[in-house]
Amino acid sequence: MDLHMKQKLDTVTVFDLMNNSFYIPDYQRGYRWTRLEVEKLLGDLEDFYNVNTDGSTFYCMQPLVVFFNKEQDAWEVIDGQQRLTTMYLILNQQKGLLEQIYPDMKLFNLSYQSRPDSRQYLENIDSTKSNSNIDYYHMFNASAVITDFLKKTTLGGWRFVDAIVNANNIESRPSVKFIWYDVTEEIESKHISPEEKFSDLNIGKIGLTNAELIKALFLNNVGDDESESLRIASEWDSIEHALQDDSFWSFIYGKDDNKYATRIELLFDIIKAKSATEQNEYYTFDAYSEEIKTSGQHTNKKDIVKRLWKDVSDKYYLFRGWYDDKKLYHIIGYLRYKKYDINSIEAIYADPNTTDINEFYMILKEKALGSVCDVEISKLNYHDSKDHSRIYDILTLFNILSIVECEKDDVRFSFDEFYKHSWDIEHVRSQTPKNLDGAGRQDWIVCNLEYFSGIDYNYCECDSDGKKIYKYQEDFDLFKNDITQAPNRDVEIAPGLKAGQVCDQLLQLFNGKSDVTESSVYKALLNQAFKQDDTFKYEDNIGNLVLLDQGTNRGYKNAFYPVKRKWIYRREHEGVYILPCTRNVFAKNYSSMIFDLMNWNNDDAEAYLAEIERVISNGKTQL
Repeated sequence: MDLHMKQKLDTVTVFDLMNNSFYIPDYQRGYRWTRLEVEKLLGDLEDFYNVNTDGSTFYCMQPLVVFFNKEQDAWEVIDGQQRLTTMYLILNQQKGLLEQIYPDMKLFNLSYQSRPDSRQYLENIDSTKSNSNIDYYHMFNASAVITDFLKKTTLGGWRFVDAIVNANNIESRPSVKFIWYDVTEEIESKHISPEEKFSDLNIGKIGLTNAELIKALFLNNVGDDESESLRIASEWDSIEHALQDDSFWSFIYGKDDNKYATRIELLFDIIKAKSATEQNEYYTFDAYSEEIKTSGQHTNKKDIVKRLWKDVSDKYYLFRGWYDDKKLYHIIGYLRYKKYDINSIEAIYADPNTTDINEFYMILKEKALGSVCDVEISKLNYHDSKDHSRIYDILTLFNILSIVECEKDDVRFSFDEFYKHSWDIEHVRSQTPKNLDGAGRQDWIVCNLEYFSGIDYNYCECDSDGKKIYKYQEDFDLFKNDITQAPNRDVEIAPGLKAGQVCDQLLQLFNGKSDVTESSVYKALLNQAFKQDDTFKYEDNIGNLVLLDQGTNRGYKNAFYPVKRKWIYRREHEGVYILPCTRNVFAKNYSSMIFDLMNWNNDDAEAYLAEIERVISNGKTQL
């Protein structure tokens, strides 16, 4: 095929490449694929042909970025040479039979500028020359892997290669295609060199993602209408900029997994219903390319692109409208956190039976509450493994619905902050530890030293999870010196127990190895200062549980209630996101009568549990 007839951005079959010449310039590294990469490609192709038996799909290779080098009378490969060379090595195994059966077809040829004899070597792989340079070494090894594979494949060597070529372009056969990206016009019009284009690709100026390929596809097909090109490009940048806002992005997408370098690509994937299991990396680009190509036989391509772009723009503004609506923001955000498909959410919105926004919200709220509707909240137990996910969901939903109830429109649950952390189900009033030794021992002592001295330990470093790193003994000595001079040392925290005494005994424990729970100071704090007796009835009940980021939780493990409260406030002051209902618990905002600020007692737990049940129940009764 005359590849000059192809659009600048298109797909080409392997058969389309036949009777053409390709040239690998020396600004690229040579052929470097190892057994691993070659076997993976062969295995993927074999799996593709075993699963797909008709022409409804095709296997998409990585893009070939090329420009026509008139001096070489060949297509210069700017990107994609590793796969192109491997494809040549596969086809070359059956070259004689291919050209015999299809006499009008000649296998495309390939040469490397850095290896003047490379074309001849590729045509006749010679073991005696395999060690003459690094390129030939890898070409020889790749060819050996291919030879071995073609002998063993259940498809048969000839059938496997013949299927890849699909010389008769039989529509009922699945085919193999490259994405063809011809930058000849760009290089010639901008007077840049292929080396500069190659450099752009390698430093990320040209992102060959689905999104960037689709953008080029759209702009290439609006013809010479510059105003339309500028409009699409401008709106594209505006939408991408909006999606770079993590608050908006986390609402639509959920927890970011860095899958999308260009976030607008998500909109294209949603429109084309790309499934999570889709193996074709360029599925979405293929779908748009095929639609333009097919519809373009009957309709002006510029009009097709305008329609396709309007779909994208409409999708963005629909999601933006949901985001700006406080109730929809929270309930859709929760559903996306639960991996509820956004296309299913949109289908509810588009359903003629959904009469208005309020009904849309109520339907979504019913789905959100579905996971907890049959749960008897007061019976959930921390130590019952099957209850853990229910507790987690109820506490998350409680935080979200509590904010929905708030009358201030600018108060919102931060999904992006929520996704940045891992969250523990944490006891408000700590379980009495069996021991306090090992790694958490010094953390516990320092937390209590900070609380009773009123002096923060600012000499240590903290890792990303908030865990203290004690690097220098002299740093702790400075902290110790500050404590001995603290102004509150004579404050009586319990009859006969002063703050200074507690700090001195904690300091004596710091460099030892004994179990803290066996110490006299621990027993004094437990029984005298905090009066944490065994009358508490809610130890493993949800009335004593909150969600707390791992860094905060593990930084004060087993600390007493007021010590935890101080540590949480400190972390929030440092910029760590504390969930709103967790903050309310430690401020005792749910408690009706606050007589005991030093302990989380039965009345506090009962009031908190009642509020959780009220908020969840209120959500159900509104349905």
